[in-house]
Amino acid sequence: MGDSTAVIRESTELETKIGKAIFYLTCAVSLWFFYWFAGIQCPC
Repeated sequence: MGDSTAVIRESTELETKIGKAIFYLTCAVSLWFFYWFAGIQCPC
């Protein structure tokens, strides 16, 4: 039983890292897209 809990803990930690990476990547892409779209809308 000890081994299974260790595996679960590792997978949860990995999922947290992946979730944070996706979250930050989404924020970065949305910010970049916002500035890019604002630049296109700008008449200057």
